[in-house]
Amino acid sequence: MFLIMSAAYVGQELESEFGKIPPSFLPLGNRRLFQHQVKLAPENVEVIISIPESYKLSSIDLKWLEGNTVKIVRTPDNLSLGASLVAAINLTERSLDTPLHVLFGDTLLTSLPTGDDIVGISEVQDSYNWAVVTDDDMHWLENSENNLNADTNNVVNGYFKFSQPRQLIKSITQSHWNFLGGLNRYHKELGLTAVKTESWLDFGHVNTYYRSKAAFTTQRAFNELIITPEWIEKSSYKNQKIRAEANWFDTLPPRLRGYIPQYLGSSNTPERFSYRLEYLHHTALNELYVFAEIPTIIWKKILGGCIDFIDECIDFRAPDGATVNKLSELFGVKTKQRLAEYCESQGITLNQKWVFNDQEPVSLAELVSSCELYLPSEQQKETVLHGDFCFSNILYDFRTGRVKTIDPRGLTPDNELTIYGDTRYDLAKLSHSVLGMYDWIIAGYYNVDINGEKIAFDLAGTRQHKETQQAFVEIVEKRFGLTALSLYAMQIQLFLSMLPLHADEPQRQQALFANAFRLYEILKRLEK
Repeated sequence: MFLIMSAAYVGQELESEFGKIPPSFLPLGNRRLFQHQVKLAPENVEVIISIPESYKLSSIDLKWLEGNTVKIVRTPDNLSLGASLVAAINLTERSLDTPLHVLFGDTLLTSLPTGDDIVGISEVQDSYNWAVVTDDDMHWLENSENNLNADTNNVVNGYFKFSQPRQLIKSITQSHWNFLGGLNRYHKELGLTAVKTESWLDFGHVNTYYRSKAAFTTQRAFNELIITPEWIEKSSYKNQKIRAEANWFDTLPPRLRGYIPQYLGSSNTPERFSYRLEYLHHTALNELYVFAEIPTIIWKKILGGCIDFIDECIDFRAPDGATVNKLSELFGVKTKQRLAEYCESQGITLNQKWVFNDQEPVSLAELVSSCELYLPSEQQKETVLHGDFCFSNILYDFRTGRVKTIDPRGLTPDNELTIYGDTRYDLAKLSHSVLGMYDWIIAGYYNVDINGEKIAFDLAGTRQHKETQQAFVEIVEKRFGLTALSLYAMQIQLFLSMLPLHADEPQRQQALFANAFRLYEILKRLEK
């Protein structure tokens, strides 16, 4: 049995950023932490996750856990660690004749150490109330009481393996459900060995969460991305996109630099072009929108910060004759080209009728013509433009209440460098995440089935974020005069234009296709 112990809620610091969730439900790499933890389980070993009895598990998380044959055990809230472990084991109603692996819900390893009756230990850089291994057989494990000395920085990392689970339950019970007391008693009876693990990632405290997240991202980074605790470097060979990003950061007006990480310059050699930014230990908004459980009042504050950035960009007009991104080029022309490309690849036509969730049949041509009625048509002077201002490119600092943005577009459709364009495109990209629910699709939180010309589509999160979406629509209309109809019309254009870009993920491509019809249905309701 492989037991992930996540039957308590995260501490206050993490709760202030992610809401009241169990540690295994924290975001990591655009997934839940438990989706990475489950992969650690040895082959043919049953995986069980314990969660608080009071936690409301979403249907999409339940579906993932059940689809990956993970048994869910709910234990009473506010139990001690030892009592929670005993309760979880008993509630599984499984045989106690096979070894038991225990992984704390805030812990992730690259691989499991080998051996029986082992306690994983790792080095730490912080002084929290860790459990440490001592030379005292009677108190082999004890709390450090936030007082680690220079010679004792190896702490218990949250992975254990026990050859005799029945003896473990007995030992913890005899120790009045004290976890460390139970382990000391088990050690005295059967013996435990401390095994050092180098690749420990700890997500139990806000500092270690962001440090571990950076380390996790570094492990999975491409050759063109280097991440250190201080800076991040992006590079490429003959790639105009990276040059465009660097140019945007380099030429951004000083007043707007409070909205970006510190730009640390670029390097240009015959082999490659690269630039560096300060590495910020903040969470991107896409992970907060999909995985956190924070109230609408906080989302209003976050969205207000995003709107403030766009508002300030408007103060910096493009010089006469400057290269700019025009709204008509980013929407109408590009959408029709991309949609024609998609239809050809799928063997379908623009006039073919589709039935979305048992609604009236409608064609792609009708989607395009309907939204064209509401696309912004009045001329607007081009100003500083981010160009890809969606949630995955926006970080939020909960301490200062400020947004920081990364990965700007910096290019026209003709691959010319520019920092200017129509800020309504930034509003469209922001709406793409808020109203279009793009990040939920990227995270795989949907069900889609396209059978012939019938589309069945269900997207998680739409009910959860209704208040936030309404607040966003009201803010945008008040500050920029753009109506909900215009915002949804631009969304339909964006989702249709991105279809060819997701050809490598057919299931996701189907979801993006279906989502355009979902947005169309909302548009039609708004017309009434």
